[in-house]
Amino acid sequence: MFQIPNPLFDLAGIMCGQFGIPFWKFFLATLIGKAIIKTHIQTVFIISVCNNQLLDWIENELIWILSFIPGFDSYLPTLTAKLHSIKEKYLAAPPPVPSNIKDKWDFSFASIWNTIVWLMLMNFFVKIVNATAQRYLKKQQDKSL
Repeated sequence: MFQIPNPLFDLAGIMCGQFGIPFWKFFLATLIGKAIIKTHIQTVFIISVCNNQLLDWIENELIWILSFIPGFDSYLPTLTAKLHSIKEKYLAAPPPVPSNIKDKWDFSFASIWNTIVWLMLMNFFVKIVNATAQRYLKKQQDKSL
C-alpha cells in the first residue's frame, strides 16, 4: 500500500535517537505498529467500506443510536437521504466513453509531475547500473594487474 511521508514519524525517530533509545527497540516497536496494528486497521476499514451489506448494517445501527438523541430524530430522514445520494454519486459507474473520440494529450499538473518523477527514477536507475558496471570493471582491471 502506498505510504505518505509522515514528518511526525521522522520527528519520533529523531527524538528516539536523541534520548538514546536502542535501534532494535525502536525498530521492533515500529515493525509491530506498522506491520501488525496499522495494517489490520487499514484492512478492516477497506473491507468495511467496500462491503455494502456491512455498510447498510452500520448505517442502520447509527440511525438507531442517533434516534435516541432528543431533537435529532426529526433531522435523521434528511441526513440519511443526503448520505444515500452521496453514496450513489460515488458508487455510480462512469458513463461509457465513445470509441470514435480520439484521445487528447492531458497536460494536467499531475501528468507533468508524474513524468518528472518517472524521469528522475529512470535517471537514478541508470546511475546505479553505471556505478555497478564501473565498480565491476575496476575490479577486473585490478585483478589483471
